[in-house]
Amino acid sequence: MKINGASLVTPGSIRVHELTSPASNASLGLRYNNSTAPLFSGPASKDGVLPMDSDAKSDLEIENSDKPETARLFTFLQVLTATFGSFAHGGNDVSNAIGPLIAVWMVYFEGNVRQEAETPLGILFFGGFGISVGLWIWGRRVMKTIGEDLTKITPSSGFSIELGAALTVLLASKVGIPISTTHCKVGSVVFVGYTRSRQGVDWKLFRNIIFAWMVTLPVAGGLSAALMAIFQAAAL
Repeated sequence: MKINGASLVTPGSIRVHELTSPASNASLGLRYNNSTAPLFSGPASKDGVLPMDSDAKSDLEIENSDKPETARLFTFLQVLTATFGSFAHGGNDVSNAIGPLIAVWMVYFEGNVRQEAETPLGILFFGGFGISVGLWIWGRRVMKTIGEDLTKITPSSGFSIELGAALTVLLASKVGIPISTTHCKVGSVVFVGYTRSRQGVDWKLFRNIIFAWMVTLPVAGGLSAALMAIFQAAAL
């Protein structure tokens, strides 16, 4: 006797069930049994991928969690690495932001483009104040994306992420290469999350971040070039 393409057990038969096609497996919410996955896994999703059962989710959460004593240790250490990361951020990203302003300031007061004088401290404080205000107003959205949505971060993984990113930024600052602290942090988050658990990284979100990086470069360049063209036509 068959129901929905499945052969039911009959007296004297040693088979429990037999499905005639993979499509019927998905429709019935069944999958082939093995030592790591139960036979019944609930209803299939729209894309045909069966959802992870509660036991597997619990195992993954336990795997991605720190032990209590480890969490206490790295919670304190992460305060130090966060301070280190802030120092690196100020040494590179703030310089990137206020570099054009310093150039205009020096040209105006020195009368030439050689810019041999020291950078005024007031402009440095202005840049630090501006980046702090921006962090307070809009920074929470970026922090949520990187710190919560991309992968699960624990004190130990957060320590590794912040230390690795800060060292990279400081090295680039020492050489004189302008880079983005955000790019370094995203790379650290993804690779640390992949090292801890290959299932723990939101690759779709990471793909969108990469796409945004690729789009913002020509968009920013185009807007800047358009503004310069307007200034040349109007006043220069």
